[in-house]
Amino acid sequence: MHAFIDESKRGEYALCAVTVASGDLTALRKQMNALRPPGHTRIHMTSVGKKLAPKIVSDVARLEASSRLYLVSSKKVNERQARDATLAAAVRDLAQMAVTNLVIESCDQDREDNRVIRDELGAEVPFRYTHDRPTNSLLWLPDVHAWAWGRGGSMRAKIAHRITVVRI
Repeated sequence: MHAFIDESKRGEYALCAVTVASGDLTALRKQMNALRPPGHTRIHMTSVGKKLAPKIVSDVARLEASSRLYLVSSKKVNERQARDATLAAAVRDLAQMAVTNLVIESCDQDREDNRVIRDELGAEVPFRYTHDRPTNSLLWLPDVHAWAWGRGGSMRAKIAHRITVVRI
């Protein structure tokens, strides 16, 4: 199994870890690329527009990809503390699953993310982990899941069956 992580900030801090069976990777890449809006290099839900968003969420909800959405709603922690707490919880969970590869969307926090993973799991991390650019089409899955959940209403209802919420 492979996992893909992205974050979302809409009121509360959310880190989304989508898991995908190894045998589904190629098909899912093709399906996600087919959903990419014309002229865009990736799917980023904050920029797809109101017309395309419902279709993308509905189509992604039909794909064989489930997620765990780690939420921090406390105003007493800053964004880095929220990311550390949610990432630590996510890698603990992923280490208990049959995950062999983890890809985290790269940002200016990659070094800190690596520290959190090592601190949480020790030197013998049970899966390979890397950071990748947001053009990786499988990183669009956690973006869609987290965005739809954070949007609420009909968007959340379309994809809720794919999401398990973990409050930190």
